[in-house]
Amino acid sequence: MAESNLPEPKTPLTDSQIPSIATPIIEEPTNELSKLSNCYIPQSPTDFKRKREEKEEQLTEENPKKTKHPLHKTSLCSFFRRSGTCSHGEDCRFAHNEEELQPRPDGSWDPTSKKGKEMARKAGGEESEEGDGDGNDEKSVSVMMTGVMDENGDSQFSKCVIHLSMKWNSDKFKTFLDELGVVYKEAKKKKGMSVGFITFETVEQVERATELLEGKSVGNKTLKVGDVLPRSYDDKIQSAHKRYQNAKPGASEDDENGEEMNGSGSKGKSVCDVVTPLAKLPYAEQLEQKKNSLTKILIKLTRNARKALPRGTALPEWIVNSKERGGLPCELTGIIESPLVNGYRNKCEFSVGYSVHQKPTVGFLLGNFREGVTAVEEPTNCPNVSKIASTYALVFQEFLQDSSLPIWNRFNNTGFWRQLTVREGRKSQRDGDIQNEEANISEVMLVIQVSTKAYDDDLVNNELEKLAGAFSTRAASTTPPLPLTVLAIQDHVGISNVAGADAPLRPLLIPHAQSSSETVLVSDSNEMRIHDYIGNLRFSISPTAFFQVNTLAAEKLYSLAGEWAGLDQDTLLFDVCCGTGTIGLTLANRVGMVIGIEMNASAVSDAQKNAEINGITNCKFVCAKAESVMGSLLREYLDDSREPDDLQELDDPQEQGDILHTSDTDEKRIDPLENGTASVINEMNPEISLNGMKMDTDQARDSNEEELDPKNNCLTNVGNSSNARRHFKNVVAIVDPPRGGLHPTVIKALRTHPRLRRLVYISCNPETLVANAIELCTPLSENNEKKGKIWRWKNMSDASQARHRLKSMPKSEPFQPVKAMAVDLFPHTSHCELVMLLER
Repeated sequence: MAESNLPEPKTPLTDSQIPSIATPIIEEPTNELSKLSNCYIPQSPTDFKRKREEKEEQLTEENPKKTKHPLHKTSLCSFFRRSGTCSHGEDCRFAHNEEELQPRPDGSWDPTSKKGKEMARKAGGEESEEGDGDGNDEKSVSVMMTGVMDENGDSQFSKCVIHLSMKWNSDKFKTFLDELGVVYKEAKKKKGMSVGFITFETVEQVERATELLEGKSVGNKTLKVGDVLPRSYDDKIQSAHKRYQNAKPGASEDDENGEEMNGSGSKGKSVCDVVTPLAKLPYAEQLEQKKNSLTKILIKLTRNARKALPRGTALPEWIVNSKERGGLPCELTGIIESPLVNGYRNKCEFSVGYSVHQKPTVGFLLGNFREGVTAVEEPTNCPNVSKIASTYALVFQEFLQDSSLPIWNRFNNTGFWRQLTVREGRKSQRDGDIQNEEANISEVMLVIQVSTKAYDDDLVNNELEKLAGAFSTRAASTTPPLPLTVLAIQDHVGISNVAGADAPLRPLLIPHAQSSSETVLVSDSNEMRIHDYIGNLRFSISPTAFFQVNTLAAEKLYSLAGEWAGLDQDTLLFDVCCGTGTIGLTLANRVGMVIGIEMNASAVSDAQKNAEINGITNCKFVCAKAESVMGSLLREYLDDSREPDDLQELDDPQEQGDILHTSDTDEKRIDPLENGTASVINEMNPEISLNGMKMDTDQARDSNEEELDPKNNCLTNVGNSSNARRHFKNVVAIVDPPRGGLHPTVIKALRTHPRLRRLVYISCNPETLVANAIELCTPLSENNEKKGKIWRWKNMSDASQARHRLKSMPKSEPFQPVKAMAVDLFPHTSHCELVMLLER
């Protein structure tokens, strides 16, 4: 029988002969390959964990005392308190009940424990109170009032209520008190805080309110009434005095007598340091610093767009190429200088208050009010303010020294004099000297903001007449005489000096004063307007209308925007957030039609007048929020195949019927129910138009037969509006939003309309430009479904919010950043305008 080729069976190995799996097996090298490296059996994570646990057990048995934490069992276990269980069991370093709890090395106890609370109460001399079980233990009933009390107020008539809903504001708090029958003098509460403050007139009211509110249940909380520790607003003024007592005109940072700012180590700032922080640098260094700052901000666009890109979506070309530009989304070509560096501001808003030496002053605040800074300093050394504006501020300041009406108190919201606004109108370039700032100013408007509430009309009128005489006298006595065209009074009752569009305005008669010059100083017209020039166009400006503060630099800004927009006569230009129509009107001769959108009615009225003054007939201005009409206007002028029913799809049903201004008509309102015909109705008040003429709704409906003729842009009786409406091959949008950026609805309308291929974005706040560009330029996934509601918006940056809103953006082609350039409209400050071209 042949021998088998099978190997002989080997005897089984014993346990001692089996190598451990956790150790390498080293054999004698038998060939050339084994000489290069030793054989190693990989270990699994479970083996490492088992080995680590064995070592820990061995260490614990050998020296158990070394494993205890110095604070072992000195704090209560949060897991055990929440759920009643703890995964660590008995080996948990934290105590699971009061019996296990041990004192800390310094003799104190866990402040959340019963013993810790008892010790804290004994140390503070307070009575023992139980917690509410939710971690919101009752605190001291004496609460420092965050809204500072009037120095003449009595603390016994003030109470605070804690554990209120953080969602309540003052109105909701007052409604709650009224429902309970609480009689009070004043009540206030800030949203986001759980404390409200009440002021009473009598002791009986205090006792009755305490009786009604103490222990009252609101939701799952129990209200507590506490005393208020009064804190006079003089404390904050004295604090500001200490911080800014070196803030004197011409004071240097090297002043040996200067004191430091509350331990910050820096000297007190002057008004020049606050308003124009870059004034001490040469202008070339200012521009370089601004360019570097813009570069850092623009890099955020690339970074956030990459984060917002859906998984599986290819990187767009502009993100791929950003590496070659150092992370920039597009090339930042440079920064355009301002033609006028000093005294360039044509609008200055001077606050009325007290200086650090308690002197009535008209000028600029030395800091933020929220930080307790209320001191005001004269603007004499601010290089961006013209001498004419500083002179009028000084006249007003001198008048306040002997005025019988008080200055506005920012803490208790009482007083009369609040603010002075100086607006200047310059001559055209062909008539004026650019470098001679004073000779170039031809018109001046003064707007005095007051609060006439609780003051006698006769006293108010008498003071205003004296003030008008003071302004007129100084204007005439100055050599050369100062221009004074309009003097207006604005009555405002709000807390902040920022008045709404509905704040009452009225002209104040300017008396004629004797002058050695034959120049006409004051205007006899009661029309509250001045005029300024951009290029060869003359613009009419009302007291509250927006107009760029640097006229000469604004001309360069608009010229750049028009150059990048690529305009021709078959182009429809949308001027979003148009203000007084400056951008659209300066570019009107290069396009077929301009449509301006602005929510400020007075600014739209100015834009209408500006078109008439300059004989421009291819501009229309819509007075409405851009987010309400942008979509419907794009469909109306760009969709050749639109159906009549499409016009009924407005973005907001409440905004149907938006005011449409043309250069030959008063306001018109798009009525989608009448096949696109227009009716003369004011959106805010259907019975009143901007020119003061009344028209009821029925009369306006009868005028629907009038239609716009695209040839001469005037009203004609056209039966079929669809034939009269002109459509354009090209459409370009230029947006110039406020600092908050574009509304998300406007961004959605701009991105989702396929005919809009070019967008020029002008921004005074590059941070919001980056946020808006994220939504405009980031590609979307194939199935971009709307996500749920995003919470905690307040805690998110603008870029983060944009990334979340992008998830609900309808599928559309993104724009691409092409190039960017800055224009310095604000020399000596850290701000500048940024222009970015977006295309697709």
